Order: sequence, then C-alpha cells, then structure tokens
Amino acid sequence: MAAAGLLEEDEECDCLEKHPWAKRATIAAILIFFVASVFLLFWFVHPDSPPSEYWVKVPSAEGLERSAGAVAAPTFNLTLRVNNKDTSRVVCGRGDRVDVAYDGVPLAHGELPDFCVPPGTVGSVPVVASGDGLGLPDELYERMEGQRRRDERVSLAVHVRMHEITGSRGWPLLLSCTAVLRGQPEGPFLCEVFGPPHDEFFMPGV
Repeated sequence: MAAAGLLEEDEECDCLEKHPWAKRATIAAILIFFVASVFLLFWFVHPDSPPSEYWVKVPSAEGLERSAGAVAAPTFNLTLRVNNKDTSRVVCGRGDRVDVAYDGVPLAHGELPDFCVPPGTVGSVPVVASGDGLGLPDELYERMEGQRRRDERVSLAVHVRMHEITGSRGWPLLLSCTAVLRGQPEGPFLCEVFGPPHDEFFMPGV
C-alpha cells in the first residue's frame, strides 16, 4: 500500500513535467496576474495627472489711464494657455474666477469659462477681466508710467481658479501666474500650480 501511495504522489508531481503546455499556461497566468496587479496599483496610486504647464498672455488692455480723466474701467483681455501636448486624452476644466493685480493692488476680476483641450495640443482659453472703477489711482498710474518711461517690464499677477480639471480627482486648482503687459522678455512664464488651493493664498480684497 505504501508503494502505491508513493506512486500516486509521483504521478501528481510529474503532471506538469508530462504536460509542458500546462506548465507554460500556469507560468503565463502567473505573469498576467502580476502585470495586472502592478497596473491596477499604478492606476490607483498614480491616476492620470492634469496638465502641469499653464501660462497667461495679455493680448490687449484698456482703461489704464489716470482715474481723473479715464472713461473706462481697467479691462484686460487675457488668454490662458493649457499645455496638453503630452497626453492622449481630452482635458476639460470647470472654470471659476480670474483675478488681476499690479504691484500687489487688485485691478480686475473675471469669470474663467469651462473649457476642453484636445490631446496633443496647447489650448487657448480667452478671459475678460474688468475693474469696478474708472482708470487707475494716481499713485498706481505714476508707478506704471514710470516703468514704461524707463522701458522696464510691466508685469501683472494673475490668479486663476478652477473648480477641477481632468485628472485632479475633483480637486480645485489654483494657478499663480505672471503676465507681461509691456516690456521684455515677454515670456511665457509658467504658472505655479496649487491644488487644492488654500484660502490664505488668494489675493486679499478681490
């Protein structure tokens, strides 16, 4: 009986050796399981990331005269550029708010529209930001005019807020950007990206 038991065990042990296809199928199944596990782990730990490069341009502006003689509020036609060149999917963002300041003084605000950027492209999102009063306060006007006369670069601080963007897991996004109103170099200067944003980072008074 003992010999018969040993014979049965030997037959079970030699099963894979007698059937090479079974051995190969077992190894393939183990490899597939391992690769799938690594892929799922990577997917959950590192989901598709939103674009990491944004910058803001200022195609035109008006209402930057001295307030005493101004007939229009400070108004900036802005373009948010979204670099989606390195992805193979459409990226969409839910807009929120855009704030514009010069030398720490809030000048204008506007609404960022919802947008989508096709894969492999750099998208342009137009935004109009306007102020509440006419022209610029005297001190601010003199400061800006002084930079212009000295041929210095006139830079604006532009904060862009989004409710979310593809790949951000529903988190809001805050961009802190430098946009050149006049002077060289024009840039573009990449925005700093914060997400989710914190209230204390938002510009006071806007």
